[in-house]
Amino acid sequence: MTAGSVRALIGVDTGGTFTDTVVTLSDGRLGVGKALSTPGRVEQGVLDSITRAAAALDLTLPDLLRRTAILTHGTTVGLNALLTGTGARVGLLTTAGFESTLPIAKANKTHGLDELDLGMPTRWRKPDPLVARADIAGVAERIDVTGTVVRPLDEDQARAAIRRLAARGVGAVAVSLLWSPVNAEHERRLVALVGEEMPGVHVSSSAAIAPVVGEYERTSTAVLDAYLAPAVGTYLSALRERLREQGFGGVLMILRTGGGAEPVEHTLRAPVNTLRSGPVAGLAATAGLARTLGRPNVIATDVGGTSFDVGLIIDGRTQRATRPMVHRHALAIPVVEVESIGTGGGSLAWLDHGLGTLRVGPRSAGADPGPACYGRGGTRPTLTDASAALGYIDRLGNAVELDVAAARAAIREHIADPLGISVVAAAEGIVRIAADQMRDLIRRTTVQRGHDPSAFALVAFGGAGPQYASWYADELGVLDVVVPDLAAELSAYGAVSSDLNIGAERGVVPTPLDRAGPLIEATLAELAGELDASLSAEVDDVVAASGRGRITHRTVALRFYRQQRSIELAVEAAAGPAELARLDATFRERYEDLVGPGSADARSVVEVVSVRVDLTVAVPVPPPVLRKPGEAEPTGARPAWFGGVEHRCAVHDWRRLPADARIEGPAFIESEQTTVVVPPLRQARMDPSGHLHLGHLG
Repeated sequence: MTAGSVRALIGVDTGGTFTDTVVTLSDGRLGVGKALSTPGRVEQGVLDSITRAAAALDLTLPDLLRRTAILTHGTTVGLNALLTGTGARVGLLTTAGFESTLPIAKANKTHGLDELDLGMPTRWRKPDPLVARADIAGVAERIDVTGTVVRPLDEDQARAAIRRLAARGVGAVAVSLLWSPVNAEHERRLVALVGEEMPGVHVSSSAAIAPVVGEYERTSTAVLDAYLAPAVGTYLSALRERLREQGFGGVLMILRTGGGAEPVEHTLRAPVNTLRSGPVAGLAATAGLARTLGRPNVIATDVGGTSFDVGLIIDGRTQRATRPMVHRHALAIPVVEVESIGTGGGSLAWLDHGLGTLRVGPRSAGADPGPACYGRGGTRPTLTDASAALGYIDRLGNAVELDVAAARAAIREHIADPLGISVVAAAEGIVRIAADQMRDLIRRTTVQRGHDPSAFALVAFGGAGPQYASWYADELGVLDVVVPDLAAELSAYGAVSSDLNIGAERGVVPTPLDRAGPLIEATLAELAGELDASLSAEVDDVVAASGRGRITHRTVALRFYRQQRSIELAVEAAAGPAELARLDATFRERYEDLVGPGSADARSVVEVVSVRVDLTVAVPVPPPVLRKPGEAEPTGARPAWFGGVEHRCAVHDWRRLPADARIEGPAFIESEQTTVVVPPLRQARMDPSGHLHLGHLG
């Protein structure tokens, strides 16, 4: 970029069906783009989406990329590799005698099962292994809980084990040794030996990725990282090269599972941090919206093409999972808590002949061929086809008209005729079932965790969220139902506005909190030094591009003596007696919030198990342009069905609605990327920032 030129920030979110882009320019302009995701060549969908955002700003793709300082990307490549079983063949090196840590999996056959499977014991089984038992090799070495070397690493035996793995054709190697969080000497040496014996093969070290107490979770995380590394590395390298070919010279950042974003060079060292990066972006944007609305507690709901995601903002903060996992595999890294089900716009509607019921999801039509109404060869009915058949939507974005006849034909053939009902009744049944499933997940995420939905606002986003929010938010008693400006691209907006975040963590010998002050301070200082030493030129570029300084966050993980689960708390001052007492009291209060009143026995000892330092650089985005008050004027009308009755419904242009405009249903409010459905007996109100608020009439 030349001095004085208009600077750009880009956020890209790749979903199962669509790839969304949001561009903010330093002169206050904003552009959005949406393109179909391209499985097998994901980088093409990213470039297509950015190209459309550039066109919205009257720029070419090279023009936009040349002036871009930071491009932040949320990707599903790693998650898709896990879900489809297409990751690398992994070899695992572990302490001799502990080769069965993963196969045993704590003997837990129900961990991570949904409610349906929990009620059917015949389905109980441990998660599918990511590494074959024959590809696990024990290494002669031993370090104890204090970090003392009990048995030195036998390098000759280790080399022989590595060669056996190479002969078996493993494509990536995970290393996880006993008590490596306390002393990583042997693990670091093993990583070096793998590099010598298997040059070019990715090596995942548990002590580098997740240096925390918890042998099974740490080993699972290292194996997951190795499993995903080739797919994620290949994709990110291809994306970086394609972007450079088009003139991009800024910083490419990737969203992290634990929140924030990091330069791509850091991601390539630990690809496991990308597993849930898409939903994290939506929650980050929702947290910012919560501050704007003055709502400290918010339920974030994201309806995409393949899934429905729910996360909570409590007291203005996203929540971290207490027992993080993905696809039933345990994780030992920070994970923003998001619950998901397979109910999205592309979810297939089907008849369960065994139960004699209509079902929606979890199977999806995806981006190719997509719903029948896309006209791309799909013949099975989806939730989107039901909306098209009922008249709720009639186009895809601003360019593609939907094939309503194809949607009706698919519903008739597969649902309506077999059930002996009309297409309208079948389509309304599909919408109702999907909304019920979404509402049920919201209840499980709130009520079953001790949260009263009536203390929360609900934010509905994603490409399909505005279509169904009035139904799935019903009966929850929430304070407010908000469809935000840029609802369809909110995850991409969350990407463009996500702060840079780099962290370092270390497990420590479990120590009673009241005696841990010197240990905490020494470890925090060492971690801060490690972060400073690891800072790349890319981080300095982000600091320069943002115009903001660095912010350091210090935390400790605490637990009751010998318990398995810990709670992370911020260290707000030097770890002297006063701060340690505050941490103790806060831990006991938080513990009772999670477990129940009276569970934090005053006689129970609180101990420190790990220490963490995070470096954050804020990335600024332009403030919204406020709307002036006025009256709503419809731009058209179209017929649609509600409750089996056909209505003539007003259609409004979201971009033209003034502040304080109120629209009574049945009506539709359309942007270039999505449609807000306002059913009968409900209304929508536009606020000055461009957000819509849905509620009941009267």
